[in-house]
Amino acid sequence: MQMNRVSFILFVFAISLTMMSKTALSETVSVWIRNLMHNGNDLIVHCKSTEKDMGYHMVHSTGSYHVLYKDSDYSVTPTWCHLWQGPNFKHHQVFDIYDGEVWEAREDGIYMIDGRSRRSGSEFTYGWDVPLTLSKASSLRSTYMISLSLLVSSLFLFYFSI
Repeated sequence: MQMNRVSFILFVFAISLTMMSKTALSETVSVWIRNLMHNGNDLIVHCKSTEKDMGYHMVHSTGSYHVLYKDSDYSVTPTWCHLWQGPNFKHHQVFDIYDGEVWEAREDGIYMIDGRSRRSGSEFTYGWDVPLTLSKASSLRSTYMISLSLLVSSLFLFYFSI
């Protein structure tokens, strides 16, 4: 009878430890998106990952939206945001986000402040309606696509030049 109690206590302890470690290992992701556009130009923000959809949010001029969620494996879970602005929200951009970043939507484009670095100030990162491959900075996804396109083009030219 004593052994059954010990087994039960060890079982409960193991379950508790497993649940606590899963919570402790999950990382809180925090990203800010600010609307710095003038004349009451609103912004629609839709952020999501492969695991979680944060929904659509209206951010009024001079307002901000805080992307905040727990992710059990943030190091491999891609997360991105769509932004729309302008008359009838016809101007659009999508980009990857990472913990600690602050994004600013302005009339001429989207700027980023990397909260993890020691740099100060914001840097122009994406233009509105500009494909990611043509923007000043490219995300991992767009860099991968450019590399893949160059590889396929090179193989195609090499194959037909023989």
